[in-house]
Amino acid sequence: MTEDSANEVSRLREAMLDLCLERGYRTFGLDDLLGRSGVDQAAFQEHYTDLDACFAAVLGEIYAEFFASAREAVTGQIGWRDRMRATAYALLRFLRRDQRVAHLAAVEAQAGGETAQRLFLETFNRLVDLIEEGSTEAAGPDSPSRATALGVGGVVFARIQEAVAEGELELGKEEIPELMYGAVFPYLGAEAAAEELRIPPPPDP
Repeated sequence: MTEDSANEVSRLREAMLDLCLERGYRTFGLDDLLGRSGVDQAAFQEHYTDLDACFAAVLGEIYAEFFASAREAVTGQIGWRDRMRATAYALLRFLRRDQRVAHLAAVEAQAGGETAQRLFLETFNRLVDLIEEGSTEAAGPDSPSRATALGVGGVVFARIQEAVAEGELELGKEEIPELMYGAVFPYLGAEAAAEELRIPPPPDP
C-alpha cells in the first residue's frame, strides 16, 4: 500500500469512528463519510466496495487490536481465573483508550452489515470459549454446559455495552470483580467466586 493509500484508509477510519460516535452508524451515508474524511468516491472505491465494507474493516481492525492486547496480557498467566481476569482488565484498558473505538466496537457493532455482524459473533464466541474453559476445572461429573458460558458472556457484554453507551468506563474497573464473581460461580462455586471480590485491580501499565 502506498503512503497516499494508507493515509486515505486512516482518514476513512477516523471519520467512521467520529460519525459513529456522534450520530450512530445507521444515521449517515457514504457522502457523509467522504465529506468528513476528505476522501473522494473514486479513492474510496479503491479500498472498499461500500459503506458496510468500510465499517466491517474498521471493526475487524479494532477486534484484532484488542486480541493482540489480550494475548500480551495473559502471557505467563497459567490458571483459568488468572487468564479470565487478565483478559477482562485488558479489555477495559483497551476500551478506555478511545471513546470512539469503544462505542463502535461495543455499541455499533451489530448495526453493521453481514460481515460486521459475523465479526461480532466470532469475537463474542472467542470470549465465550474462554469462559467455558472453566468447565475443565469444575468439580463433579456434571460440569456446566455451553449454555452457561453463553449466559455469562451475555451478561458481561450487556454490562460493557451499557457502560460504554453511558460513558461509565471509569467505573468499570470497580465492577470487574463482580463480573468475575458471576463468571467463576457456576464453575468453581461460591468460595472461589467470593475470592474474586477481594482481589484488587492490577496497576495500570
